[in-house]
Amino acid sequence: MAKKKGKSGQAARARQQQDAQARRRVPGAATGQRQGATAHDQGGTRAAAAQATPSSAGQASAQNHYLDVSVIRIQDWLARTPDLRFRRGASVLLTEATARDEVEKALPPGTRWNEEAGDVDGVVSLVVDGGEQAALDAAREVTRKIQDLMPHCQVQAVHGRGSAYAAAYEAMEKARRDGRLLADEPPAPPEVILAKPCDQCRSAAAVHPEIVIVRDKDPRERDPDLCEECYQRHLSAKGTKGDHRPPLPERRMKAALEDIGVHVEGFSDDFADMAAAGRKRGDDSLSQLALIFADGNRVGAFLHEALADRSGTIDKSDIVRVIRDATIGALAEAVRNRFGNWKRPPVLANIAGGDDLLISVPAADAWLFTRTLLDQFGRRVNGASGQWPGIGNRPTLSAGLVFHHLKHPFSDTVRLAEDELGKAKRWVRGTEAVVSFLDLTADGGAVDREPVLLSYLTDHAGELACVEQCPQSRRQALLTLLRQEAYDDVIRRIGDFADNQPLWDVIVGLKKQGKATPDEARQALRDDLGKPGELRRLLDIARHYTERPRRESPRDPADRGETP
Repeated sequence: MAKKKGKSGQAARARQQQDAQARRRVPGAATGQRQGATAHDQGGTRAAAAQATPSSAGQASAQNHYLDVSVIRIQDWLARTPDLRFRRGASVLLTEATARDEVEKALPPGTRWNEEAGDVDGVVSLVVDGGEQAALDAAREVTRKIQDLMPHCQVQAVHGRGSAYAAAYEAMEKARRDGRLLADEPPAPPEVILAKPCDQCRSAAAVHPEIVIVRDKDPRERDPDLCEECYQRHLSAKGTKGDHRPPLPERRMKAALEDIGVHVEGFSDDFADMAAAGRKRGDDSLSQLALIFADGNRVGAFLHEALADRSGTIDKSDIVRVIRDATIGALAEAVRNRFGNWKRPPVLANIAGGDDLLISVPAADAWLFTRTLLDQFGRRVNGASGQWPGIGNRPTLSAGLVFHHLKHPFSDTVRLAEDELGKAKRWVRGTEAVVSFLDLTADGGAVDREPVLLSYLTDHAGELACVEQCPQSRRQALLTLLRQEAYDDVIRRIGDFADNQPLWDVIVGLKKQGKATPDEARQALRDDLGKPGELRRLLDIARHYTERPRRESPRDPADRGETP
């Protein structure tokens, strides 16, 4: 990847402040409240990597010093720039900045890569000869290199000792939870911009003027001025359609598809094209997308139970593989289910590592995509670990799902999806696969709605497919009345139109012989006090529910105001 030599004034000022903060820290002392976990580190992936090598009963004199340097709040950092191209560049930049071959170029003497930990995006895991001070020096050096390229990311380091990484990891995680960090380097502080702000992030000074992003553009459009980090994102993203490799999550997704016999040329890298791919009919609106934020449930409990086995039947290195392969394999199955014959599936993998996924798809495909994702993860984990004895807690996957306009600020969408994911995981405390969702267009903001179990989506697939047949305008009118709890109006209006037949059938019950009548639907709503709530739940989901996969069609230039 091309790198700019030297440091800009912006990066130098950030480095001076970070060095001053580091000098004030006492190694091992608390450095403040722990920040939120990254999307790459929420579900126990690094714990799995730690446990992949069994600990030995070595003497204290043989204990190693381990150091983990982690980029945190990755999803927020990715969303710092509004342009999708720059976020893809950030994903490439993060992978390259923390990759083994890049890190090993400038490791301090007596520091080496931790072979026991495995590779996790955004995490540098090392073994350090010497004591805690040597680990602190190594943490500072690694952090310096990361933040030279990415000054607006936050980096934390934690240190531990043990005869093996697995033996040290539990204490390292406790230190992280307690805030006893070896180093906690904040992002570059906000600047008082006296000249011109960056045209991308708007929060740092522009130091690279008139950078050419698209050569064949409207001559009336000026080239943007960029800050140092946005410039590095641009360099990383410059070849996503040509000379540079795509982001690592996308490469993982493509490789997993190849493994199941699905060959694709690439994936959508433009939100407008992705929204257009959601077309079901010729007059459909081409503006709605969905962001899926998924994370594993009870991965830690699974690890502890698997590692408690003393029969020798479990290969510890398989634990990492099971979680990783189940996640990316479930993603590939979801792509195949919705876009099996597409050359360029409209799927954007913002994050795909360990048991964490941050995926964008057209709104029309989100429900069945998510259902397949959650179902396949559970099936793959159970299948791979089915012969392991004494394990009662096998992981499942939960998801936060946000439907949004393609131009809604991505940083806000990420935050809302993270909130919905947290709500889903709390709902059943990780015991089942579950989805919590928010529809920004219909809901307008927060709404009091119960999450949806995977089992509900499976059991009610017939009802949802039936409700989908009813005209959208009719469904929306009834949904508005249900939200207002105007049940008498619902009962009155449910029989007003002949094309409400799918709703009558669902209300009365699909197992009834013959078609339901309007009077039977009204009576069912009167007799069962829970029926209106159930109808509202189905209508909420059916707003973006599409049962039948669609065929790929060429992008219509008229969809984006272009001349054919």
